[in-house]
Amino acid sequence: MMKKTGLWLLLLLVSTLTHGRDFEGSYAAYGAGAKPCSIYLRSIERGGPEEDFFIDWTIGYLSAFNVIMPETYDILGESEFTTSQLWLEEHCQKFPRELFINAVARMTEVLYPTRYQSGLKESAPPVDNQQPAKPPRSLKDIKIQ
Repeated sequence: MMKKTGLWLLLLLVSTLTHGRDFEGSYAAYGAGAKPCSIYLRSIERGGPEEDFFIDWTIGYLSAFNVIMPETYDILGESEFTTSQLWLEEHCQKFPRELFINAVARMTEVLYPTRYQSGLKESAPPVDNQQPAKPPRSLKDIKIQ
């Protein structure tokens, strides 16, 4: 029951990000999340405070995700934060007009099946007792879609 509830909450979170909350299909995004990926890519080139702005925002988003999502201790699982930044950079190169919040939300969708569910550092079990062929162990193993 908890697995289904968690999955529904994830779908709800993602659907509200991609479909909006109001009657016009819009939603409020704050800070770095409200910027397009092209600005994120420029901040990486420049480094310094501009890049830190996006890194700090991403850390906050991932931390909030860990708090809000049931059965989620660490959305990154076995992935390193630096690997997640490389994934975001590659994703944003493919979709420079996408809002940064949607890029990070997409990353959490990709990471969700391999998240740590507890401080014991165990990855999530397969959904509905289906055995995956060989689950990816990190973002490096996952192709951007």
